[in-house]
Amino acid sequence: MAPAIVHFTAGFVTVLMILWLLPITRYRLTGAFLGGVWALLPDMRKIVDGDLAANLEALHDSGVADLFFFHHMLDQPFVRENFIVFVFLSLAALGVSFLLYDWRFGQRTPPVRLFGSSTDPSRTKSE
Repeated sequence: MAPAIVHFTAGFVTVLMILWLLPITRYRLTGAFLGGVWALLPDMRKIVDGDLAANLEALHDSGVADLFFFHHMLDQPFVRENFIVFVFLSLAALGVSFLLYDWRFGQRTPPVRLFGSSTDPSRTKSE
């Protein structure tokens, strides 16, 4: 079973890559965060009780869980055997996605003038 951070980053990075290609101008990071939460939904069985937990358990153990960003695939024995590798790779993918996001959508900061900010209103001669 992969740790939660691997599931979250799989959803986050996948949605962020998709939203990076679309002409959406707002809420890209919010959408990516919701993708990470979506990837964690099959593991909610650990925090709920009753029939919902039983239904989530059945969902978690089926191939349908792959609709939640490859959740079932990430819970295979191969991933468990390479636990640290998958955690490292998921965090590396998260870091690279943040760098690419900042490169693509980050705003360039204006240079700071001596004793003031470039965002300060310009001074007139009367001051």
